[in-house]
Amino acid sequence: MPGQAVPPGLHVQIDMTTGQRKARLMAPEENAGGGNRAAADALAVVVDGGNGSDGARGQITMGGRHASAGGFPLDNFIDHIVAVAGGGGGAPADPSAVARLLESLGGLEELVHDPRHARQLMHHANAVAALLQLSDPKPQQPQQQQRQTSEPWPVTVRQLSSVVLGSAVQNNQNLQTVAVRSGAVARLLDLLRTETHLKSLGRHVFALSAIVRGHSVALNQFASHSGFRVLLSIHPSLLVPFHDDNTEAEAAKLDTRLVRFADDLFNPELTSSNTTTSAPSSSSSSAADTAGLLADGARLWCRALVSRLVDSLDDIDADSSTSLYRRRLEYANTLQSIRMEYPDSCVPPAEFKTWLQEELVALVNYRHRDDIEEYRQILTELDY
Repeated sequence: MPGQAVPPGLHVQIDMTTGQRKARLMAPEENAGGGNRAAADALAVVVDGGNGSDGARGQITMGGRHASAGGFPLDNFIDHIVAVAGGGGGAPADPSAVARLLESLGGLEELVHDPRHARQLMHHANAVAALLQLSDPKPQQPQQQQRQTSEPWPVTVRQLSSVVLGSAVQNNQNLQTVAVRSGAVARLLDLLRTETHLKSLGRHVFALSAIVRGHSVALNQFASHSGFRVLLSIHPSLLVPFHDDNTEAEAAKLDTRLVRFADDLFNPELTSSNTTTSAPSSSSSSAADTAGLLADGARLWCRALVSRLVDSLDDIDADSSTSLYRRRLEYANTLQSIRMEYPDSCVPPAEFKTWLQEELVALVNYRHRDDIEEYRQILTELDY
């Protein structure tokens, strides 16, 4: 019952889908100290107030361990993913083990939107390494070959692990720094080179963008590790054959996410920051290096976007003329951003101007369609 006290010694569980709390007597082996630590170390109990306000929820410490607000055992979730990722047992083959892992990752994903919980996760000695390990699409080599074969983590585990990491550091420069110092930028770029599952790629891109956005050191690492080339190498239409209706939709989402990420990378308002991780004498040199790397990246992306605009998009977006123009709008917006910020690096060829003029003439037939007007406007800005 809401507000009812829970006697000591009970095993309290939270239904992750409904938030309902359940309590039961622990089995003797769980209560004996050497049994189930997740149960024996106690879980949070939420004290519900009569008005249901957030102020009625507190943080309770039981058995010397922290329990998060809302009744979810944050420490247990962290300990579980660290144990699974670092246990040397390879990816779990047992569906119930995968389900438990997904429950822990799902619990973390819910909790890290609170900065306090995100900070606790990111400052755990092995949590970032565990999340990066669980995001890895490469087969996980078990220590005991006779017990288990080498298999990659399931795609659902890979996706949710990257979502947890990205959600924890998003718009928090201190936690971005923790991720950078843990080698997350280089590791995520490596994942992007090897991942072939479209939706998983999108989640890895989200995590990487959350770390790099507004963080000068992360941006420098990204550019130094050929990040711009890596993003360009991910062409959704070439990754996998379209085998069902959802695959093409996922390809379109991934393509849009990649182009928007590139747009952020070249936006000075999002790439400049006050991050200070080195002595002032080396800061100017690092900034100059980053500026040079950004100019090189702008040159690469300028050429690629011109090519994508000029070439037929039917191969990657045959859904409808409306979606086709939405994709072209993303390309044109990012191209315009690069051209404005890096005019020396982004000089489209003469044939691009010819294409622009022909495209604008073709759009006259769609003047009655509001959804294409923004695309026409950005092309007019590009027609210089």
